[in-house]
Amino acid sequence: MKKVLIKIKNRIKPLIGRIVFFPRNSYRNYHALKFADLHKRYAECLSFFKPNKTEKEVNGILLVQMIEDYEFTIKMAAVSRVLADKHNLNISFYGVLIHWIWGKHIEKTKSQKRLDTRLIKIHCSFANKLLFDNNDRYMDQALIQQKLNEIKSKLDINNGASVLDIKFDDILVGDLIYDTYLRFFHQPTIKKINDDVFHIIEVALNVFYNFTLFLKSNPVKVLVNSYSSYIHHGIPARICLHNNIEVYTVGSYSYIINKLSKDFPYHQINHTLFSPNKNLSDQQLDLAKQIFTSRFEGIIDPATSYMKQSAFSDKPLNPEIKKLFTKEPRNIVIYAHDFYDSPHVNRMLQFPDLYQFLKQTLQALIDLKGTTVFIKTHPNGIAGCKEKTIDLVNSFHKSHFHILDESVSNLHIIDLKPDLIATARGTVCVEMAYFEIPTVALYDNLYANFDFVHTCKTTESYFSILKGEEKPIINFDKKNIYSFYYQAFIGQFPDDEIFKILSSFKGNTYNDDYLQLILSHKNDIFSEKFLNYYRNENLN
Repeated sequence: MKKVLIKIKNRIKPLIGRIVFFPRNSYRNYHALKFADLHKRYAECLSFFKPNKTEKEVNGILLVQMIEDYEFTIKMAAVSRVLADKHNLNISFYGVLIHWIWGKHIEKTKSQKRLDTRLIKIHCSFANKLLFDNNDRYMDQALIQQKLNEIKSKLDINNGASVLDIKFDDILVGDLIYDTYLRFFHQPTIKKINDDVFHIIEVALNVFYNFTLFLKSNPVKVLVNSYSSYIHHGIPARICLHNNIEVYTVGSYSYIINKLSKDFPYHQINHTLFSPNKNLSDQQLDLAKQIFTSRFEGIIDPATSYMKQSAFSDKPLNPEIKKLFTKEPRNIVIYAHDFYDSPHVNRMLQFPDLYQFLKQTLQALIDLKGTTVFIKTHPNGIAGCKEKTIDLVNSFHKSHFHILDESVSNLHIIDLKPDLIATARGTVCVEMAYFEIPTVALYDNLYANFDFVHTCKTTESYFSILKGEEKPIINFDKKNIYSFYYQAFIGQFPDDEIFKILSSFKGNTYNDDYLQLILSHKNDIFSEKFLNYYRNENLN
């Protein structure tokens, strides 16, 4: 009885707090602040994207992700309107954020959500209602624990890579779980499978079985997401694909829209469709050349839109670096990656993650003679990545390993003409190919169908090339470089003023200043002209 009374007390206490601290007028004022006049005007503009259909015309539901980012809310609303019109669907939305992924108490999150209805109001301007929330735990927790125990029994605790093989009901989710752990627990790799990894698996199981149950009673025909990476976005996307439901993503600056497939359910556009045999006009190739080569003048081009600053600084090079490049007859530059940011965003690599890529690469080169190995830290990594890279390199205590600091730009490296560049899948591949510097990358990378980069399908071949035992096979045909660039970037994104306006804040699109900009261009953005960009994509 005492335990029951304590539970009742704990339930009532927060409600008393709300009554005391949020009397009716204060509560209304609170909501007015959260949904100010600026938000109302923005929501009114978004209502342009609401389909005009009667119930008799509707054949099902288009489910769109609820998102805080104003820029991508606009893009996703536009895509949803086009697809809903095409397939005679109603638009509803769902919440992807999982607040208890860090072990936070889910009931606290729900009580906070009841006070903040701003996002729901914004999305209700073009969609019907909130239908699903990733935050909810599955009703049958006994089943979740049973599935979790089954997975635990099959995993090798001392081998983090075994996480990558995890499937839920024959749907691969291991890469999503792996990447979610790295990002949200800020770890560069999974050395051993610990309680935090199991926590991510448990959360993923809840999302999986809840969303699967939701689909059984809701006729979802299309899913529109910002991303398909991590368990948040990736699990609903893969369940939909498994059930032959169309899935689209729009959360990238390198494409206008991406249709996922069962074979390629990743956030990046399907690079297996890029081909050196694609018939492009001279005008298209010239445009690719013009935009691509502007990169060498310090301009941020479509392929490097994620960069905070150009990798082609023309600041003077430290003379000591030049000396190091003359110390041995052979020089290799290894481009390190961001360890935390979704290493499996475009399929698997030969290494379980990008930290292990660098670690095992350096391990293979510790006894290499006659070669100086330079390591370039990632210029745009998540906080702590640079320090983790430096610590890893220094842990080998090898005099022929050298970190290149941020003052060394790609222009400097091109001038220094190393014998080989190594990367898992970096944008540096196409840059170095242009200047005829041999580059080796791992399968799977964006350039795998082209021969201006040597793509290694085995670690043995990769290590052999790094050691100089095997020569990379490369054809520095600039026409193929321009063809790739056009297919991968220019052909996927319109060069249009509306999209430039939408992306002008470089991702900082959660604030009122951005909304003021959007509203000043509302006649251009909330228009048939804008919808036509998505209509012209011939979405199936």
